[in-house]
Amino acid sequence: MIRLARVFCMFSALVVQIVRTTQGPIDLVFVLDGSSDIGDFNFKLSIQAASGYLEDANIGPNRTRVGVVVYSTEVGDYVPLMSDIPVLKSSIMNFKYPAMTRATDVGIRKAVDILTKEKRNVSRVMVIVLSGKSDNRTKTKLESELAQAKGIDIWGLGVFPYLSMTELVNLTTNGAKQAFEIENIRDFFGAFSNLPAGEINSIYTYREPVDLVFAIDVSFEIGEENFKLIQSNVLKCLGLLFIGPLDTHVGVVLSTSVSSPSIQLQSDYETIYSSVSSIKLSDRVVTTDKVLGTAVNSLLATQRKLFKAVILITDGHYINKYRNETHDEAIRAKDNNITLWGVSIDCTFPLTEDLCRISEAFYLKDLTSNIQTLEYSDTVTTNGINPVCVWGEGPRVD
Repeated sequence: MIRLARVFCMFSALVVQIVRTTQGPIDLVFVLDGSSDIGDFNFKLSIQAASGYLEDANIGPNRTRVGVVVYSTEVGDYVPLMSDIPVLKSSIMNFKYPAMTRATDVGIRKAVDILTKEKRNVSRVMVIVLSGKSDNRTKTKLESELAQAKGIDIWGLGVFPYLSMTELVNLTTNGAKQAFEIENIRDFFGAFSNLPAGEINSIYTYREPVDLVFAIDVSFEIGEENFKLIQSNVLKCLGLLFIGPLDTHVGVVLSTSVSSPSIQLQSDYETIYSSVSSIKLSDRVVTTDKVLGTAVNSLLATQRKLFKAVILITDGHYINKYRNETHDEAIRAKDNNITLWGVSIDCTFPLTEDLCRISEAFYLKDLTSNIQTLEYSDTVTTNGINPVCVWGEGPRVD
């Protein structure tokens, strides 16, 4: 696999928010994606999470009832609305993994059948778990509209790095207000039980797409090992971003390569991943100012009115030699509202005053832990502390 599927699914947090909205008992059906993309391991984690939610839910004959549907090419295992927790848990834990295609429309249709079979004077809620684009988006949209016409409140839970949230937002009752993305679930699942209910919104935040260019500025002297380290970190970053036509676009500019020196902004995850995987180290060199300038030009050429950023990954070799020219390109980026990060390869290539002078700078080891802050307008941290340096300041001495 190109990357491991994102682990999901923190149902408890989402349901807390649903219960706040609906006020009182609900009839709730989870519609779980059982397609082949997820993998057996993550599928088991999803049903374990669904089963674990039952312990904390207000379930009972005159309170909340829960049902679960697994869908793939067709509906797989399911349980109707129930209030008997032991029976529910036993049924869910015995679900089989279908591992076929993703016919989300049939899952929604089955959930509607379950929710409308019995009449209760309570809110009826469906939570769609979607890990990729539906096989037939038109049919899926139609089924969601029919469900809403029958008074069913639809929420969405999106997972996977190349999931476009556009479809999920279009399926829910109130658009983006009821469509959530899940990431870092392993950590979140463990921490959630210690969070007071009022802090849910600090975990689920709304994401904004980004136009992003990685500017890889290295001299041939870094060697193959360090070049591979940079390459692997960029690939990890791709897996953490939400790349898609209406989501984040990513490009790469290379200072040294036997392949094309520039990878244009891409909206397809697998295309950009394959392109970055194929780059090679060579003795052909472009100076830092030219690399940064190309990255800025690439972003200025786009018509999208979005947050834009350049991540300059460098060994600092050519920053000192072309200090003024590089600084001019950094100023040009700033004047055009382009955020600039400067990333030093590791502590053997220390952050120079020149890198700190032009960017918010930190080390390569902190890149993957900070990449998502671009999409979530969050603050960069390095192992829980501030960046090593920010625009116009010298490197911090620890």
